[in-house]
Amino acid sequence: MLERAIYMLKVEKVSKTLMTATAVATLMLATASVPGLAELTGHTVIAQQLGVSSQAEADRRAAARAARPKLSSVQSPRERQGKILVRAQEMLSAEPPRVAEAKEILVDQDIGRWIEPELVGYHQIMASVSQTEGNMDGLLEHYKELLKFKNIPYSLRDQVTYAVGQIEFSNDNREEGKKYLYEWLQYQPTPNISHLEFFTNVHFAIGQSEGISAEDAAFNYRLAIEYLNWAIRKTKEEGKQDKENWYAVLRTLHSALEEQDKVLEYAELLATRWPKKEYWLQLSGIYGQSASEPVLTPQQIAVLEKKQFAAYELAHRQNLLDNGREMESMSQLYLYHESPYQSSKVITSAIDQGISEKNLRNLQLQANAFIAGKDYEKAVDPMKTAAELSEDGDNYMRLANIYLTLDKYEEAAAAIESALNKGGLRRPDQSSILQGQAYLALENFAKARDSFRAAINTADDERTEKIARDMLRYVDSEEKRIADIREYLS
Repeated sequence: MLERAIYMLKVEKVSKTLMTATAVATLMLATASVPGLAELTGHTVIAQQLGVSSQAEADRRAAARAARPKLSSVQSPRERQGKILVRAQEMLSAEPPRVAEAKEILVDQDIGRWIEPELVGYHQIMASVSQTEGNMDGLLEHYKELLKFKNIPYSLRDQVTYAVGQIEFSNDNREEGKKYLYEWLQYQPTPNISHLEFFTNVHFAIGQSEGISAEDAAFNYRLAIEYLNWAIRKTKEEGKQDKENWYAVLRTLHSALEEQDKVLEYAELLATRWPKKEYWLQLSGIYGQSASEPVLTPQQIAVLEKKQFAAYELAHRQNLLDNGREMESMSQLYLYHESPYQSSKVITSAIDQGISEKNLRNLQLQANAFIAGKDYEKAVDPMKTAAELSEDGDNYMRLANIYLTLDKYEEAAAAIESALNKGGLRRPDQSSILQGQAYLALENFAKARDSFRAAINTADDERTEKIARDMLRYVDSEEKRIADIREYLS
């Protein structure tokens, strides 16, 4: 029992959360039809055999472990000191632990005359007290005292060395922490999965340090990838379940290294194995980003754009889109991919439910979706409101074109008048010609003449001026023709 009290050490993992996967991506619009889910599934990521996890490295660490010198026999604590240590340990082991009493027993001792095995027990128990109190500075101090002893068992030395590395790293003493961690690793042929995760965290965090050079950051990211791939392979070999966040971290690491193929690989795996909204939207964004690469052929771009659309629509089909910007992006994608009915349905529903604002951009999107679907009557109201909200007259001109398509010439002429009054038109001369044609269709010859004369006065080129003058002559002939017909019929 005394031996157990002396050498018993509870090492709890002490680390900050260092692994954070970043979202990639801005939605980019593209073209093509929607592939089925099967085209996005079936992807398997295989952990690579890399340098730090190679058999040669494992053999080297095993040889270093075997070559450690044999330790001298451990001297037993003297009777009085042994009883003190056992009593303190019993208090710590009580339910609930009597931490204050255990601490009081030990801090009152004059340890200046204690021998090594007694001091080992003292610092172990005081480390447990500090850990229970949440005193990381005290825990670190006692662990480092333990490492000063030459004759402690290697199992204890390894546990404490690793724990010191964790604490130092979590305290942002990264180089110091890394030194202890690699001191521990040199004697570990087969570190477990949690160890490999922590080494991943270490190099990920170092790579993100402020002031680090691009070369050093890349080196640390690659080491993080190696350790995490090692953890994945080890997990599969042991028949255990791999973790979702591992692949999110791998995606982030490869993104930092600008390795787009690997980013896409892990994004596909995350979306298909763990189909969450964030993964589908990130995947869609990554497809769009990949499609913008200048080295791609039109066929390759089309495939990526098709997948971009599919990933976003799969999120929509699963009712995962729940805010205005997402619904607006879905509507834009439908419109871009020549599905105007779906586009108008999505944006209209979002506006009606108050998910999306009834602002200029969304009203234009709604109207354009109706126009693309040739549902011109429904396009009138959103385009009319958009025109009222606009700073220039362009949307009034779009409204006029809708009215002209519907043969509503009076409304078209009025919309053009509003466009001209609001200003900001690129070619007001051409707008006046279109207005004159609308009045001509209404047989309002006086106003038609006014419009064509306005076009002549504002003409930007001789061709437009000629068209306007020709139309003026045509008004005269048309007015005479209509008058002759009416006279004949009367």
